[in-house]
Amino acid sequence: MTQHPNLNIRKKEKSQLLLLIKKFKPLLLSHHPNCAQFKNHTLTIGKFKFCIGCFVGYPTALLGILIIDFFNLEDVLASVYFLIIGIILMSFFLLSPLNLTNIKKIKIIQKLLIGLGAAFLFWWIWSSPFSFTLNSVLFLLIFGTLITLLNGYHAYSFYRTCKKCEFAMNWQRCPGFKEFYKN
Repeated sequence: MTQHPNLNIRKKEKSQLLLLIKKFKPLLLSHHPNCAQFKNHTLTIGKFKFCIGCFVGYPTALLGILIIDFFNLEDVLASVYFLIIGIILMSFFLLSPLNLTNIKKIKIIQKLLIGLGAAFLFWWIWSSPFSFTLNSVLFLLIFGTLITLLNGYHAYSFYRTCKKCEFAMNWQRCPGFKEFYKN
């Protein structure tokens, strides 16, 4: 019995996708160079390096949303408190420009607080008395703006750090980007 030609194409595409993911695994897990200037940006677990912001902040936000829902905190707190708590917790981002997150433990705590702040802000938006459509637009506007600002700051910080390095963003020569570059 012969295989259908489309089945062979799908197997080949799947194989190529898995190879692509394998090649870029270091970049997907931790998008920071493997050098001393960025060591406080990553967590090492076994042989893998993880971006602290991504692997602490995002799961904390999701867990925070689940906890708020599970304990029905919207029955305990008025909606405005979700906004206030969210803003206060997310304001811990300011520790970064103040250079207080150079210590890894402080950075991890900061990402936990920002993630919880995002959960409270998310809950404030989704518990607003507006229509689903308006809440969705509000969510996209607020979180789109926050993510754009955070990523803009991180890109600038990355640029500023790498520009000071002896390799000055020459990715072909930079030992911290060796694994990324070869892939």
